Amino acid sequence: MRCILRHILWMTSMACLVMMLVACHDETGLIDDTLGSDETVMLVLNTDVIRASRSTETDLPNEKMRTLRTVILHQDGTVEHNKFLDFGENAQTDHSSQLFRVKPNETKVIYLIANERNVNDLQSEKLNAFEVGSNGFKDYIDDLSFIPSYNLSIPMSAKYDLEIKEKGQECQFYLVRAATKFTFRFNNMRAYPVKINSVTVSEIAEQIYLMPHKKTPTMLFTEKNGTEKEYFWIDWLQKVTDESQVNPDDKELTDKRGWIMDYDIPHTISKAVTINAPTNFQVVGITYDTGVPKSGTAVYPVFYLPESKNLKSDEKVDGEQEYTMTVNLIDNKDNTSHSFSCPFDNLKALFRNTHVVVDVNFLEKGITVDVIPYSEVILEPEFGLGYKSAEPENP
Repeated sequence: MRCILRHILWMTSMACLVMMLVACHDETGLIDDTLGSDETVMLVLNTDVIRASRSTETDLPNEKMRTLRTVILHQDGTVEHNKFLDFGENAQTDHSSQLFRVKPNETKVIYLIANERNVNDLQSEKLNAFEVGSNGFKDYIDDLSFIPSYNLSIPMSAKYDLEIKEKGQECQFYLVRAATKFTFRFNNMRAYPVKINSVTVSEIAEQIYLMPHKKTPTMLFTEKNGTEKEYFWIDWLQKVTDESQVNPDDKELTDKRGWIMDYDIPHTISKAVTINAPTNFQVVGITYDTGVPKSGTAVYPVFYLPESKNLKSDEKVDGEQEYTMTVNLIDNKDNTSHSFSCPFDNLKALFRNTHVVVDVNFLEKGITVDVIPYSEVILEPEFGLGYKSAEPENP
């Protein structure tokens, strides 16, 4: 059996904006960009959910927006706009050209919240109560945490600081899904089917903040000419995502570009989370087509977990992290139960919107564990499948 952590994929993220790096431009031609009679200017907001991975997969229904709330605060923290949109069954990955008349010559704080109905204990009536001119929205929402249930549409959020001058602006903003995503792909090169009972991931936080708590607003990116450039971190994530789509098999890309480790999670417990397989979830055995072997394949149902922060060392507040997966299965050859554990050695952080894709290969005898980008680790053949005892050792 060969366990491969094939990709660590950035999905997307929200932004604590560095104003000079905002994806905004002055409006010309499309709308009146001058002060109105009410001494306001036009702000046009375009909101996207960046695609989930470097692959060609389509967005799953629960990874889209079913609702979108936009709250704009004046510089003094009072509400200037509180707009709620309900897309119903027509879920969206983007929504363009929201128009707002806003007061110029101040720095706004703009909140975007999608799928708020799936945030436990967060009631739309409570958010609706923050009417124009009211105070307290920032204090209420910034540190709001919840225990997520990802059976329905995934909550998403973003928070931007935006300087408004005396001309209209159009801005491109992005939402981040308040979740991490796991995909397990099984490949069976044995003569017999393998039944998967469950997959467990260790040290997962129970609660998650609705709003991301990234500490610093920029990240460094090494350009092709070797120079380093500082990007607002959502732009950095977008560049890394675009790069990974062009180079899907680059095993060293994530380490090369770096990890987002400087973030906070709520004070909460961490635990092992077990995702049970569907009834009779099997990976069929090897077959032959005109003498050519063809392995059986199956993809485990995608699942989502809260962002977490299980540090390797208590001495570093924002250091490397560590997590472990365990797969429980039944070997159909002798109908015995087995389990194997594999550390995510190169999963150095589990920031929200990270997508972890794991390839697991079942071989005829023994197990090899290869957690990319680190070198292959060879385990003894008696570990796991092929071992005669019903209770194999763990690595």
